[in-house]
Amino acid sequence: MSTESSRLLPQPQQGTAASLRSMTSSQGNYDTLNTLNPVPSRTITRAPFSSSSQMKLNEQPSSQPMGASFSYKDSPARPASVFSESSPFNTSNGLLEPNSAVTWEQRLPYYLPLLSWAPAYTVKSFLEDCVAGCSLASFQIPLALSYATSVAHVPALCGLYSLAIPAIIYVFVGSVPRMIVGPESAICLVIGQAVEPLLAHNPELDPVDLVSVLSCIGGFYLLGAGLCRFGFLDNVLSRALLRGFISAVGLVMVINSLYDELGVYIMHDVPNHFHSPLEKMWFLLGHLDEIHVPSFLISAVALFVLVSSSLTKSKLISKGYANMIFVPEILIVVIASTFLSYHFDFKSYNVRVMGKIKTEGFTYKSPFTYDSIPLYKELMSSGFLAATLGFFESTTASKALGSQYNLPISSNRELVALGAINIFGGIIGALPAFGGYGRSRINALSGAQTTMSGGIMGVVALLTIRYLLGYVYYLPVCVLSVITTMIGCRLLEEAPSDIAFHWRARGYSELLTFLITIVASVIYSVEAGVALGVAYSVIKVIQNSSRSRIQILARVPGTVGQFVNADDPLSAEQNAGFLEEIENCLIVKIAEPLTFSNTADMKQRLIRLEKYGSTSQHPAAPRTRAEYMNRNIVFDLNGMTYLDSSAAQILYEVLKGYKDNGNKVYFVRVPTKHGVRERLVQSGITALLTDKNKFHGGIEEVLAIIDEERFDEDVTSLTDPVTV
Repeated sequence: MSTESSRLLPQPQQGTAASLRSMTSSQGNYDTLNTLNPVPSRTITRAPFSSSSQMKLNEQPSSQPMGASFSYKDSPARPASVFSESSPFNTSNGLLEPNSAVTWEQRLPYYLPLLSWAPAYTVKSFLEDCVAGCSLASFQIPLALSYATSVAHVPALCGLYSLAIPAIIYVFVGSVPRMIVGPESAICLVIGQAVEPLLAHNPELDPVDLVSVLSCIGGFYLLGAGLCRFGFLDNVLSRALLRGFISAVGLVMVINSLYDELGVYIMHDVPNHFHSPLEKMWFLLGHLDEIHVPSFLISAVALFVLVSSSLTKSKLISKGYANMIFVPEILIVVIASTFLSYHFDFKSYNVRVMGKIKTEGFTYKSPFTYDSIPLYKELMSSGFLAATLGFFESTTASKALGSQYNLPISSNRELVALGAINIFGGIIGALPAFGGYGRSRINALSGAQTTMSGGIMGVVALLTIRYLLGYVYYLPVCVLSVITTMIGCRLLEEAPSDIAFHWRARGYSELLTFLITIVASVIYSVEAGVALGVAYSVIKVIQNSSRSRIQILARVPGTVGQFVNADDPLSAEQNAGFLEEIENCLIVKIAEPLTFSNTADMKQRLIRLEKYGSTSQHPAAPRTRAEYMNRNIVFDLNGMTYLDSSAAQILYEVLKGYKDNGNKVYFVRVPTKHGVRERLVQSGITALLTDKNKFHGGIEEVLAIIDEERFDEDVTSLTDPVTV
């Protein structure tokens, strides 16, 4: 005759599944023992111990994603390796050994991408690159002039050289075939906000020297980051932060352009200096009576022509006229306004024109002299910010091109390329140059095949500097400001849709990041806005990474070896709200790498599991789990793929406390990679285990050991003479 007993264990105070302990006593010798000496008043509850569980002791564990249930019951046998140990790769099938030597002839095209496509370069590809390069130059040259004079507040030649020299160098070192590098509006704005206050307080400074130092700072930073393989950092900044930055740049560009568009030149004559966008806006609102009517009218007409032509072109493209994308409306407006300015003599109406752009006598001062050291100290933060933002913008463009054209993109190689082009550009006084998605996309649509298209654009820019700069003498400055306004408005186009999406998705953290970035940029500066946005994003990353995700496991009723997270509502729902909890046993799954950042939180959550059987219970609640229920503690370490020394120290302290309290601790499914087992041994943690220096294959194996110990204890207690 066999006995059968069960009881309901104290339930943790949580809103998930009730924890029901359902037990059927084992068969065999234990049945005989109960028959000879029944103890009906005592409810001995334990996990089932049967031959079926004994058969699973040596079964290898399966790897499961965090939070999923796992089972040893139906685990397939591991397939035999198709390669021998002596030869990790089967060379008979044409595969190379994994660590076979790579010759310099094979390595060189990887680090100098020109060599990967130049041998197969054809005349047809060259002609296609020429068409694309000339098309780009037709509207990039006016933009470079606008960025330099209206956004960065430096000589126009700095913008033109930024369009020419880096693009030519990128032909040799660039790894993204259709990428076009040059001055970017957002980066130029950062440069302008760094240069403007220095020039205002130190008129003797040459703006070209400041540009050279800024470009070199960014170049060395990017080159060093690429050589150190820091390309993964492009995943740190959230899209909300980048959207906030881009929107702030667009808004600031519009505000800064208003002065030249309205002809309010009095600002340049006041003794006080207004640097923040908010200060400039308040000053403009207070001096609306100073508007220069001719400049305002020219700006209004130019803006109307640009907006209407852009809308018309978009409609025609949507109707199937794809070639309309190559119509350079910006170049047309620049040529028309320059001709009208010359014909009607706009300068006689006090309309500001570009004037003579200094090319002869354009002196360059080496940015590597001793006299430049103070400038490096002043501009270090601005150069670092410009390089960081430029890298993220270039990475966004390269990844977009890579996904569209199935290109392998290496962020580390791009870092090296961007660093090289900016160092060379800084030597000649060029603005920092980075890749831009808009012009790169147009380059691809124009039929570009390689980076040679950017080189062609650079050559056209050099020819313009040499032969055509004299023709822009009469170009109205207000027209360049209108072009800047158009670019700023385009930067703001995607902000409303992103805000609406995050609002629908209740992404309040992303909205706060966006708000912090744009408000700080307008009130103080773009640099401050990005710094605050990055700080907030880093805090959120640290908060998420420092939060432990340990789980308390319970067994699915009617199964052997299938355990689920007892705190998961979905697990409770799928199992009709009942999960088996092993008596006097706490099963904890560590489903993540343990580092110094999350181990302290894991220690606190372990205390909650001991007291409540749940990590979701408030720590102020009364204890619902008796201490005897934690007599055996099983750690499933399948997800702990990394363990640093600081985390090992805290884990040692936790296990030392368990041992001092008389708890028995077992480790199961310990990873074999990344030195996890070695660190557990070297730190002395394994010496604290109940089975010293032993890692078990699965939870059922440990439960079988615990059952055997309970069985022996029961035999001893039942065979001892009863004291009356």
